[in-house]
Amino acid sequence: MIRRLRTSAMIAGVAALSLAAVAACGSSDGGSTTAASSSSPAETGTFADSPGTIVFATVPDQAGSDSNWKPLEEYIAKQTGYKVKFFPTSDYTALIAAAVAGKVDVAAFSGLTYVNATNKGAKQQVVSAVIASAGLTDPGYYSEAIVPKGSDITSVAGFKGKTVCFVSKSSTSGFLFPMLALNKAGINIEASGADASGNPTFADFKASFAGAHDKSVQAVASKQCDAGFAEDSEAEAAAKDGSVTVLDKQYVPGGPITISTALPKSVQAKLTSALSSVTLDQISAAGITVTDGFKSSFQAAKPETDAYYDTIRSICTKVTAAKCAK
Repeated sequence: MIRRLRTSAMIAGVAALSLAAVAACGSSDGGSTTAASSSSPAETGTFADSPGTIVFATVPDQAGSDSNWKPLEEYIAKQTGYKVKFFPTSDYTALIAAAVAGKVDVAAFSGLTYVNATNKGAKQQVVSAVIASAGLTDPGYYSEAIVPKGSDITSVAGFKGKTVCFVSKSSTSGFLFPMLALNKAGINIEASGADASGNPTFADFKASFAGAHDKSVQAVASKQCDAGFAEDSEAEAAAKDGSVTVLDKQYVPGGPITISTALPKSVQAKLTSALSSVTLDQISAAGITVTDGFKSSFQAAKPETDAYYDTIRSICTKVTAAKCAK
């Protein structure tokens, strides 16, 4: 800790030594910082990696998540002056574990992944929610039910007795909301057991977990699954090329952008200012190239709080197979 020295009680030599000690205390091991360029003087806080570097992570919805979210990473760097480092995660569980372990400073979660992470103790604070689909004015997107081209299944009720593709048991639009859709169609969604990977099994259908939204769509299109679910950006693209048919869709609350509450307060303030309200136009105006991959997942972000995800928490109490109720 840096202490203020009362010069009236110190001789010049001791004061000089004390100043040297203060300078030496300007940084510490690991990601902690107490002053200097990364935060204001005498301010405490911890970066996930090192002072001045922001670690960013996102749900691995599809291949190339790093390149898809690169425009936002670059925007954060330009708006804050910090270096931004991408934290790769292989699946939803890995992202949750990284957040709980304090390895992430900024995250783009799905709603359910965020709820699961905070239930497990992740110190992440919501600053905004993402508008992911073109044409929407409020945060959100759609979970879509799909079947292969030429399938004789005409409604979600027809998924009974079939092999159904999901994304991950931690996916909002790839599992939680699909379970609601199945329930509304009269299909039993109570888990009957678990497979070798710990994923739930069901009496009324065979669940297959693809791991990402694009993989779920691909598995349905190739008829590895009789039917399935995925977020609209992936499902609509496949419907457009004729490989799948969309049967139903449900509106899903937009995923949150969060920041670590372990960061120095001044760093949190900079990140909140940069990320609480941002549009594609703002990112472009900052001189950053907005890629098609980024636009498939991000249109804008609007200010939100943790309370916005109470809807997810309520659904968790009804879909027990998701194991997300606190």
